[in-house]
Amino acid sequence: MPSALISAEITSTCNALGDANKSTKYILGPHCKESAKDLIKYLRRDDETNSIRRQLGDTNIVHTDLIPIIVYFGDNEELFDVILRLLVNLTTPAMILYNEELPADKVERQLYQQIISHLQKYKVAFANEAFWKILRTKLTSILNIAHGERTEEKGLIAERIIILIRNVLQIPTDPETELCCHDNPNAHDTVVYVLNQAGMLDILIYIAMTPDEGHYYLHLLEIMMLMLKEQDPESLAKSDRTRTCTEKQKDENELKIIRDREVKEKMDRLMKYSSR
Repeated sequence: MPSALISAEITSTCNALGDANKSTKYILGPHCKESAKDLIKYLRRDDETNSIRRQLGDTNIVHTDLIPIIVYFGDNEELFDVILRLLVNLTTPAMILYNEELPADKVERQLYQQIISHLQKYKVAFANEAFWKILRTKLTSILNIAHGERTEEKGLIAERIIILIRNVLQIPTDPETELCCHDNPNAHDTVVYVLNQAGMLDILIYIAMTPDEGHYYLHLLEIMMLMLKEQDPESLAKSDRTRTCTEKQKDENELKIIRDREVKEKMDRLMKYSSR
């Protein structure tokens, strides 16, 4: 556990980010950028139990502060960069924090599960179309700059956006939530849907088809795998067949309309000719 002093400092730093006023847009704190930088520094100095990360997870600042800051103040370039870095840090997969090994100790396993629980709350918060639209716009503007002409800073922002997508998709679904809400889309499917609605998936496809962006290919491959990780292969195959049949029927209907129109035009011409 962090000392009482450090815990109080973290709480004060979180409060300095701003205020989520439900009646209006997010109210930015006068030292928001500096506070976000301080939180990144705290996370870098976190202990072996990830106590600072867990405290930030308990406050749920991803939902209450960080996403709203991007939504309402995404045009502030310096602030956007700092908040993006903080989001990437907070969404780091739990397995990476534990060196790709599940903790064997009972207490450590409980702390690990607490981090997973925080990440699952974050995933629900990331089902925010306005948030992803802003990130899509940022990523698009960077991709419009020729690869050889981009600054290192721009390249890092693009990579962080892609890594954030990967981190969010990598968060496991909460089985208890799935059990009580089995008739509704789960958090994973909802995030994928929102990414598509925001146009982010189109940008990822563009990157995958652009040879100059090959340095992102491994990230993209992982993202595509994660998008389908909770899908049943048989259901996907049936879905594809259904889609194909639907499109085929649509094409046939359109063709029939065209043919009927041509027949009618021919009949009209014949009637006009015979009446002369």
